[in-house]
Amino acid sequence: MVNATAAVILSGMEKISERILYFPPEPEFDRPLLGYIRGDKFSVAIDAGSSGPHVASFYSTLKQEGLPLPSLTVLTHSHWDHSFGLYAIHGLSIANARTEKHLAKIMEKDKDDLYQSYISEDYSYMRKEYERAENIIVANADIVFNSYLLLDAGNIRIELIHAESPHTDDSTLIYIPSERVLFTGDATSGEILSDSDLETGGIYRKKELEAFISTLKQINARTIVHSHMGPVAAEEEISYLEKLLAGLQTN
Repeated sequence: MVNATAAVILSGMEKISERILYFPPEPEFDRPLLGYIRGDKFSVAIDAGSSGPHVASFYSTLKQEGLPLPSLTVLTHSHWDHSFGLYAIHGLSIANARTEKHLAKIMEKDKDDLYQSYISEDYSYMRKEYERAENIIVANADIVFNSYLLLDAGNIRIELIHAESPHTDDSTLIYIPSERVLFTGDATSGEILSDSDLETGGIYRKKELEAFISTLKQINARTIVHSHMGPVAAEEEISYLEKLLAGLQTN
């Protein structure tokens, strides 16, 4: 499903267009990709990664490429591998109101209990990222929006859209209309309850999947960027999701 022609390796960063790049995912740790949109006024990162070291690796690569650090970081959702590096980012962060609510609940938990809850759900990747619970630092967002927010980074506009998705109830889609590129985070995946669900693509429910397919069609992107896979052709992705939906309707 990966559109091999959509990305060109640039010694660490991968290029979708002149203004849109991403730091590749790291399957060994289940680290998602970190998006990067370069505007004339400021640059925007997509997701804060799973930890401070994840962010540091991203920033080191940006510096090697001569790219400015992001002034804003947008969270696609609250799951730990996308948000636990938030404390280490440069500049300000943005999340939708539901993501912020989820982060607030996580911050209320005792670190040991939080860590053990992930481990008990068999998230082996958490063990690789964090040896001890005390290394976990959870932060909240600086800027919170509700359903929609438009950013003008300088000759490139970025739409932030809170959408219902199969993966979570707090998905933020990041759309760049001039490029017709849509960052979806993990929104095209099903719900993940354990490591085993990572292998199957997760658990899909008809209502959420139906609503999400409708949203994708309305946005009319040309390229969809998965957090753990990279760029895919939007037509192919919608076709794949429609086949999943048809299977749910016949069962």
